[in-house]
Amino acid sequence: MATSGDIDGIGRNDDDIRYLFSYNLQRLAGLSSRIALLGLKPDFELNTHDWRAMAVLDFLGIAPLHTLAKRAGVQKSQMSRTVSALEERGFIGREANPDDKRSINLRLTDAGQTLVREVLAASRERNRRMLAELTTDERCELMRLMEKVSRGSLTYLRELKGEATPPRRPPPPATIFETEIP
Repeated sequence: MATSGDIDGIGRNDDDIRYLFSYNLQRLAGLSSRIALLGLKPDFELNTHDWRAMAVLDFLGIAPLHTLAKRAGVQKSQMSRTVSALEERGFIGREANPDDKRSINLRLTDAGQTLVREVLAASRERNRRMLAELTTDERCELMRLMEKVSRGSLTYLRELKGEATPPRRPPPPATIFETEIP
């Protein structure tokens, strides 16, 4: 059995699931989601789907529903319900899509932009607390390594689906975390 100092994320043949990177990543993601929800719901009356839709629309600026759903990693039907609820609350607006007359574009309203700024401030504090055990250099290294793992994982996913790696189109995302997952 491996010790905590030499866990490599793959493990040996006699190790159990606790030694796998994917298991530990999933546990951390779940923990992060629970922490986020405990702040989003009481402080901002948002759930995690609401927040993800608004945050992604914030960096996209304007987008049709299918693009918002894909970039947020949510099914289009779920995103449609989320957008409708956020539109009723005055946080998202719709407008004609000049590129496709059959679809509409979505955009944050002024109230939506204000709320995103408030939630981002709270999210930065939440992330500061979650990363408190790391130095600034360690945080930067963690983000760099996560980007490398994401890039490799996207390549592996495309291989599993039998897809060729697509050529990179300008403008490239600021980080691998903005990359659309096929």
